[in-house]
Amino acid sequence: MDFEYLSKIKGLVSLYTNKKSTNFLEGEFRSIFRGRSLDFDELREYTYGDNIKDIDWKSSSRTGKILTRQYVAEKKHNILMICDTGTKMQGDTSTGEAKAAVALSALGTIAFFTDRHGDDFAMLQSTERGYDFSMFRGGTVHFETIMNNYRINAEKEGMHTLDQIMDYVSDRIHRKMVVFIITDIDGISRIDDRLLRKITVDNDLLVVNVEDAFLTGSTVFDLDAGSYEDDFVLGSSVLYEAERAKRKEIMDTAETLFKQYHVAVVNVSSESEIVEKTIELIERHNHENFG
Repeated sequence: MDFEYLSKIKGLVSLYTNKKSTNFLEGEFRSIFRGRSLDFDELREYTYGDNIKDIDWKSSSRTGKILTRQYVAEKKHNILMICDTGTKMQGDTSTGEAKAAVALSALGTIAFFTDRHGDDFAMLQSTERGYDFSMFRGGTVHFETIMNNYRINAEKEGMHTLDQIMDYVSDRIHRKMVVFIITDIDGISRIDDRLLRKITVDNDLLVVNVEDAFLTGSTVFDLDAGSYEDDFVLGSSVLYEAERAKRKEIMDTAETLFKQYHVAVVNVSSESEIVEKTIELIERHNHENFG
């Protein structure tokens, strides 16, 4: 195995860490994956990215330094990545990049940091044969396997929609998890109050929205019709405004629900911003900036 995907993700992370502090990067991921045990090993000085809930104010007042608790790890944490699939992933993002490629890089970035932290991760997707669940484990071989499996299936129609996958998780996977959903506006439109209520009872939920290209513009290819849109449609300002309004309606509805159920979300349209957007997502979750 040549670890092709691992090399690519490492490259994206390297580009980001050349611009940002590595300590900040590690701090944010450390905060989301830390266990919430009532016991802790020791105190250490606060670093940017730590969860403020972990600050020991009594000890801090005695020492004059802001100290945070380092919690005892009860067990490895379980990070589940739900990856949306379908012919819709053959489309482009709002910046003209392939949606499937951007979604794949999002999966890889989350899995990379999870594995580097020493936690277990799994990938769940819908395929032509049904649910494809990788089981929870770590390591570079597991990383490459789930990346390759998603690459193969991302642009194919699966047997189940995102809402059905979320039901499957709530009904079948009985363990506390941090759940990442990688989807698009179609998937987000399927997430309702019932689904969020079920899945957030025992789990933290974070969402990556891969932004779709607009129907209007230049040389837009209709995947459903199998042909390019005609010039009348491409240049229609009425269609553009209608689509923009519909997108806003979907995202506004989702934002209200996400705030209610403490779900963080980010929009992604380019592979070059994947690492930065993933960090933003973690920040939003850690600092309770939901919706």
